[in-house]
Parts: sequence; structure tokens; C-alpha cells
Amino acid sequence: MKILNHIFGKKTPTSTAIAAELEKARAEHADATVKRGAALAGLSTMSDGEHIKAEAEYQAQRRAADRAEARVADLEKAYAEALAAEADAEKRAEAERFRARVEAARNAVEVDAATLLRSYDEHAAAIADVLTRLDAMNAEANAVNEAGRHTVGFEPVRNTDAAHRKHPDRLPSEQREKRLCWVFKYPASPPDTERVKYQAEAAREAVVEATISPDTGKAIPVASERYNYYGRELIIRPTLETREIVIERTNFRPGCIENPLSAIHLPPGFAFGKSHWPRNQ
Repeated sequence: MKILNHIFGKKTPTSTAIAAELEKARAEHADATVKRGAALAGLSTMSDGEHIKAEAEYQAQRRAADRAEARVADLEKAYAEALAAEADAEKRAEAERFRARVEAARNAVEVDAATLLRSYDEHAAAIADVLTRLDAMNAEANAVNEAGRHTVGFEPVRNTDAAHRKHPDRLPSEQREKRLCWVFKYPASPPDTERVKYQAEAAREAVVEATISPDTGKAIPVASERYNYYGRELIIRPTLETREIVIERTNFRPGCIENPLSAIHLPPGFAFGKSHWPRNQ
């Protein structure tokens, strides 16, 4: 298009560059239209010379507005054509990228995958040999344990899972700290049986950790207890003492064993191949 050669020379402009020139042409057209209207302002008070000069200015701005309007029309058409051309070029580029992607995927499946599957078959066969040896070791350990279970002092042989694939057991533990506690001390009645009917009564106590007030920093008092002692009601008043108490306790938990290797399935890498694991007996 002639206007594009006039503005950009031999360089092919992008739609963005054309859009910038289009906005500039629209601004020029708007400016010329405003100046054209202002050229004949105050016509009623003009002299003949002023009128001639105003007419010349009006015609100049009219021609400028016409030229700008023509540029806007041409640039709008060029802009639409550039957008269409760029969209078409993007479609062709997208089609080319997809074609290259398809070719790369086909090459990966036909060539690279075959190499990887051959490598898989080699490694799977080696893993199957390892699993076969482990099974033989566990079978021998079971046979030894069965033969020695009646032998005095015989220590069973662990299987490979217990020896190498078991996480450590969590042993029971207690964490103790010295804390302020309310201590209830009261007598204890012996069990109501003839055998221990006259045994000496031993002192018994209950320990409750004291709650410290955030405002005063002192222990919050607790209520006294009513205690039935051989039909006689006693009032047990607590005393505040520092005692070592258990603040955290963990129970025994056996260590878990990793997922069994017997669950592994190693199929052949290629069609009609022989399964690597489990092996056919």
C-alpha cells in the first residue's frame, strides 16, 4: 500500500506500528477540524482583508482535515490487513510447531523408547535375580527356625525384612518435671477381706498439678474433698507442694516394615516377552 511505503519506506510495518500512525492521523484530523471551525469565528466583525485571510486559513485547515481523514481511512484499511496477515502467519507458525512436536513425539516413541525398554529389560532381569536370592535366603531362614524351635537356647534367625527393612521400634518414655501441685493426703481403708482385714492402714494421696494465675502468678486454689472413712466423713484440704510429675508419656510402638518386595511386578519390556518378576516356577 502506497501510504505504508510513504511512512515506513521499504520496511514492512507491524500492526502495532500502523496503529501508532493511525492514532497520530486521527489526532491530526481532530486538530485540523477544530482549527477549521475556529478560522471563521467572529466573521460578523471582520474587515474585508481579515475575511480574505480567514477564508484562506479555513481552506488550509479544510484541506489538512481532508488529508488527515484520507490517511485515517487508508491506515485503518492497512491496519485490518496487517492484523489478518499476522493472524495468518501465527496460524502457519502454530501449525509448523505442532508438526515439529508430532515428529519429535513419533521419533521418541519409535527410537528412544525402544532403547529405554531394552535398558529396562536388562535392569529388570538383574532385579529379578536379586529378588530370587532374597527369597532363597528367607526360605532357608524359615527352615532353620523350624528345625531349631525345639532346641534349648536357640535364637531364631530374622528374615531379610526384619533385619534390613524394618524401622526402629519406638520405646516407651516419660518426661518428668517438678511442678507446683495440690496434694490431697487422706487415709486408705484396707481391702474388705478377712485376710487383710486387720492390716495397718497406709497413707494415700492424690496429686493434681496447680494452675498458675497469669495475673497474680500464684496458684489458683482448689476446693477441699469429702472423703468417706469407715462411714465417717472427712474433709481433706489440699496442700501446695513441689512434686515431680509426668508431663508427657509415649507408649511402645513397633517399627513399621517397608512395603513387601513380593508385591513387585516386573512385566516384559516388549510384547510377547517373558515376565521378569514374579518368575514362573
